[in-house]
Amino acid sequence: MAQHPNSVSFDEARRVLEAYGWPLARVTGSHHIFEIGGAILSIPRRRPHIKPVYVKQILQLTEGQDDGDDRDDA
Repeated sequence: MAQHPNSVSFDEARRVLEAYGWPLARVTGSHHIFEIGGAILSIPRRRPHIKPVYVKQILQLTEGQDDGDDRDDA
């Protein structure tokens, strides 16, 4: 995502957000609202790709978060 922010589909962004614990809370028109704790992220669904500004927000919000994968890579 970071290397190609202009070519991220909504479905790909949604999978990443949900993997990092950001469930889809509601949909209002084309805007999909993801919430975790008190934080909210609204992403309008566009085809074929979402705008790069939303990709950057996703990367900032998920940076340093554990994705829930408990594999030991050692």
